[in-house]
Amino acid sequence: MLEKFINEYKNKFLLDFSDDFAGEFAKFKAVLLEPKMHASGELVAKLNELNALIYEPMQVAIVGQFSSGKSSFLNALLGQNLLPTGVIPVTAKPTYIKYAPCTMLKALYNDGREEYKDISHIASFVDQRGALADVKSLSIYLPNELLKSVTFIDTPGLNSRSDSDTKETLEILKKVGGLVWISLIDNAARASELSELEAIPQNLKKSSICLLNQKDKLNNEEISRVLTHAKKTYTDSFDEVLAISAKLEISGSDESGFELVKQFLRDKIIAKKENFIVDEAAQISHKLICQYEFFIRIYEKMQMILSEFSEYFDKKSADFLEIYKNEFIKFYAKIKEISNSLSDEILKHISQTSQSYYVQSKTLMGKKVEKITYEAPYLNADEALSKLIYNDDKLSREFKKLRRELDEFCAKINKEMGEVLESLVDKTLIFKGEFETIRKTDEIYSQREFSEIRKFASEVYGLFLAGFERAMFEFSEKNSLFFDKLIIKIATNYENAIKLSVAFFDDKIKRSISAYEDDPQTFSLYYPKKDEILARILTNLNYFEFENDFIGRKPFIQKNIENLTLNFKELESKNLAYLNALKSRHEENIAHLQSTSLIFNLLE
Repeated sequence: MLEKFINEYKNKFLLDFSDDFAGEFAKFKAVLLEPKMHASGELVAKLNELNALIYEPMQVAIVGQFSSGKSSFLNALLGQNLLPTGVIPVTAKPTYIKYAPCTMLKALYNDGREEYKDISHIASFVDQRGALADVKSLSIYLPNELLKSVTFIDTPGLNSRSDSDTKETLEILKKVGGLVWISLIDNAARASELSELEAIPQNLKKSSICLLNQKDKLNNEEISRVLTHAKKTYTDSFDEVLAISAKLEISGSDESGFELVKQFLRDKIIAKKENFIVDEAAQISHKLICQYEFFIRIYEKMQMILSEFSEYFDKKSADFLEIYKNEFIKFYAKIKEISNSLSDEILKHISQTSQSYYVQSKTLMGKKVEKITYEAPYLNADEALSKLIYNDDKLSREFKKLRRELDEFCAKINKEMGEVLESLVDKTLIFKGEFETIRKTDEIYSQREFSEIRKFASEVYGLFLAGFERAMFEFSEKNSLFFDKLIIKIATNYENAIKLSVAFFDDKIKRSISAYEDDPQTFSLYYPKKDEILARILTNLNYFEFENDFIGRKPFIQKNIENLTLNFKELESKNLAYLNALKSRHEENIAHLQSTSLIFNLLE
């Protein structure tokens, strides 16, 4: 199966080419039709048309306004009274006049059907009274030597009453290698005519000629004046402007001007056929390069969005971090400030009370029991707890406020950092809207490639935003979990911390009294100091557990933002690499087109 595929590929794309012009063009065509180029059907048709033109006559369009004398000109040029004159061609169809050994007429219908008739039936296909709705085009075959080199196309014109006929004329003008514009000499360069000329492709100028028909109606001075005016007016539209007379040509007069027309056809159109093909090939190559460059710019636009966001995020996160770190310091100081107030309150409830104990000693009279009274430290635990917890809600309000402020600060961090990401979301969605419905602007562009661009644009959320949003969600979750832990261990745990602290010092005082009474020479009474009480409260509030997270060399918020930044950088790097891979395919196609010397070989 694989071997069969390889052989078929070689037979189709790895061809041997002759060294002549036809071989060079065939090579050029093969390059553009390689599978990786995803050629459109229109491009294939265009290349086939140009390839056929190598072996066929040049096509020249005959265009002009109604009753300008197109049919008369062609009849006179070909020396045969073939095309009807004086008929109103309301629904005239394109008529191809080609070489053949014998004279005949072919009608091509819209359903693809072909009908051959004697040339005498031509009038029925151009007369508005005929049934022409189903006719697509006509072909007249004549044994005329000129037609071996030129195929004439008598067009419906650019001012046809039928939009479809006008459109068909414009399509014909995109394909022909030459243009003959027929205008009545006494009606030339009028505004209605000039507006139509704007629709003629600019690349046809060097192979187009304007013929001012019926010069036999004017004298030489009038002809000269009209020609001067017409040449000035038509300078941007035609390579040459001539005055002719079909009537004089039919009569055999040397003054008809038709010899100059034939010379123009020979020198500027027939002799330039290979140049025309080369120019068309160069235009195709240029258009395809422009197409790939356009795709590259689309990917580069997404890269720019990502890079600009990275710079914006770095700046905003650095600014926010300085603010957040200061806020962390303030929160930590506030916890200590509240704890300091607690220690003052507990210290207020430590006093002295008279205590006594009995000591037995030996005397000469025997044993003696002595009562010793002293001042001992005393912590009124019940009153302290009542003041701090049970009968005064001041402390409760303080910690509720602290909890609310911590909640709000957590929400603020998540909101502000999330808003930074929104800038990427907004620009990416604008990008999506700009390109997910894009359509090709030139028929030879690749439908497949444009479809890939639309698909890419429609998937930017999954390709890019989803990863950033997951990273931001993880950041917010870590942030929220940290603050939840903080609130639970400090803001919510304050009552238990106070109870434990009061109980600790009450127990320590009592144990010191017991030890003192047992051995006053060894043990001393314990009087809690302010610093000791504060340290105990801070410990029970888990204050020191969070010290590094609040005021350490790298506090929690810094580590969390740095981790988010690292995740964003990794995503950016991965996304830029992915976009570079997409770009590289088009860059390779551009290099493939630019590196080939086919067009330059053709020019030689």
